[in-house]
Amino acid sequence: MILNYKRLSALKQSIQSALMQTYDNREIIVVDNHSEEDVAGLATSLDPGIKLIELPENMGTCGGRNAGIRAAQGDIIITLDNDVHFASPFELAKVVAKYAERPDIHVLAFQMCEADTGNIRVREWCHARHWKDFGQKEFDTFYFVEGACAVRREVFEQAGDYYAPLFIGCEGHDLTLRILDHGFRILYSPNVRVFHLMSTETRTSDRPFYFYTRNYIWIAFKDYRTLPGLAFLLPKLAMMLFFAVRTSKIRAFVRGLWHGIKGLPQAYADRTPVQRSTLKYLAELERWRPNLMLRLARHKAQPQI
Repeated sequence: MILNYKRLSALKQSIQSALMQTYDNREIIVVDNHSEEDVAGLATSLDPGIKLIELPENMGTCGGRNAGIRAAQGDIIITLDNDVHFASPFELAKVVAKYAERPDIHVLAFQMCEADTGNIRVREWCHARHWKDFGQKEFDTFYFVEGACAVRREVFEQAGDYYAPLFIGCEGHDLTLRILDHGFRILYSPNVRVFHLMSTETRTSDRPFYFYTRNYIWIAFKDYRTLPGLAFLLPKLAMMLFFAVRTSKIRAFVRGLWHGIKGLPQAYADRTPVQRSTLKYLAELERWRPNLMLRLARHKAQPQI
């Protein structure tokens, strides 16, 4: 499933990379988030068999992915963003082989690489391990890029879809908590590689400061009990405030803070705090996180905000 919003040239490359896969027992679904471009014409010209879902409005990454997930027929659902494409014709075959080899694994996090160099995109490396030491090794993780992963269907059936009110930003963290809480496991698989062009159409300068701030508040309240929620939220807000001050985006940060607080009644209605055993598992994975100096060096090289 490929989620699209504008940028037809990138979408074309993503679709072509799916069409050229050697594993042919597949369906290709394109979900267009109301781009108001000729996505139908592009899809038909590339392959009339592509299933196109044209949404009547932009439903964000959460609503868009949910539409594709619900339309998918297979037991393994791969989600790509329109600016992500497979690195070779063999990536689907690798996914199927890995799942056959590891029935205990339910989500595969792909290795995301720079489109021009093939190097690991450090910007998207949020695993609790040092990318220089573990970039080419498999390991259990609590992180995956939503637009570059493979998920067994049973995960969505039991843990639920992406939380639509988030719209965009942090949706993977919210889903990860539910995935782990249901006993499913996530594996970083560097053998499955994708290239990221990084579309700028969906990335306005204010967007991260607003959506991430707002969504961190909702996730802290919806997915955690009180003390663990505060332990999660306070460092996140401090981080966002630091970035907002540094880049003169205070107004976006404050707006996100205000809307996050205003939206707490909805988060409360949907509240399902994770179990203590899940928090313990997360803490075990966190023990691998690099020290502060290495993390700051990574951020200096490729800031996440």
